[in-house]
Amino acid sequence: MTVKSIVVEAPASIANLGPGFDVLAMAIEGLSDRVSIEVSPGSNRVDVYAHGFAVPSGEHNVAYAVAKRFMELYGVEGVDIRIEVYKGIPVAAGLGSSGATSIAVAYGLSKVFDLELDTKRLLELASVGEAYVAGSPHYDNIAASLLGGVVIVDPQNLEVYSIRPSVEIWIGVVVPETRVVEGKTRIAREVLPKSIDLKTHVKQCSSLAKLIHALHIGDVRLLGEAISQDYVVEPHRAKLIESYWDLKRIALENGAFGFNIAGAGPSVFLVHSDMDRVEEICRKLVSFLQKRGVNAAYYVTRISSTGVRVVKMLVE
Repeated sequence: MTVKSIVVEAPASIANLGPGFDVLAMAIEGLSDRVSIEVSPGSNRVDVYAHGFAVPSGEHNVAYAVAKRFMELYGVEGVDIRIEVYKGIPVAAGLGSSGATSIAVAYGLSKVFDLELDTKRLLELASVGEAYVAGSPHYDNIAASLLGGVVIVDPQNLEVYSIRPSVEIWIGVVVPETRVVEGKTRIAREVLPKSIDLKTHVKQCSSLAKLIHALHIGDVRLLGEAISQDYVVEPHRAKLIESYWDLKRIALENGAFGFNIAGAGPSVFLVHSDMDRVEEICRKLVSFLQKRGVNAAYYVTRISSTGVRVVKMLVE
């Protein structure tokens, strides 16, 4: 066969939007992972080389797990696959870093081998990378990075429903500088309750319904209110984040429409309709953390209208 190469880019994402644990996520602009895949005649080797944010190369990278699973599923033989992962998304920060790499590899391999996998098969393949990180597959981050916008995932049937809000929603993300803990996502999932009482279930369902309604009618204030009302995940994961409740109080007191934990954390995010106000609030949060000896960065961004994309493809 001829040598084929492809470069694919996938955006960062924020999952678990308040009450939307494991079913709601949004792709965001400005942060992305880029993956270069080269396929040539060979002996079924998969080599992965990672660049940026001190992520591992080789078999310990999610790209390796996804590529090996792809070869098994689709009977790929007689080739070597070389993958270069260029990390633009902070790792272990709650911004869908592993999901972006996983879906970029799945999508890129689908294109290189002319398979044109549908959404369900791409999610199944990319979830191998998420399971490697979290201990079990979940689809919200990879769905958002695949399709862009805000996604609702049916994890039983792997159906994905995409929402493109009719209004501009500005998002502020604050990323504390913390030590990367191996298995952080797995730990953040393990602290969650295995069951909840009926009263909590009703409140959580109400918040989730409000959130989806707000997205459909383009009400950013109502969206923020719903994002802030999480009765299941936030109370438990907040314990893993330095001064979380102080950060939330400061954000809301300074005008944020909504505030919650980004994915598994430790990043936090807020929403507003005004970009300048988002930046002002983010600066206050970073200053607060710095006074407590925690360095932090912040990003002012929006929902990404695009998901994974091919940057270039070559056949030699």
